[in-house]
Amino acid sequence: MHRPTRQHQHLTIKVAQKQERSARSSRKPGRKTKRWNKWLTEYAPLVAGAEAAATAAS
Repeated sequence: MHRPTRQHQHLTIKVAQKQERSARSSRKPGRKTKRWNKWLTEYAPLVAGAEAAATAAS
């Protein structure tokens, strides 16, 4: 993954939209949503590290 901050933001939006749609139709989270949530938790340290490096470089 080359741009962890962008990927994390994209996944956050994607998961929120998916959960909103599933809440309207009262469905349980599916395989993709579970996978995306797992990725969000795994990318969180990378995003924090990238943001810290960007502020240190400034």
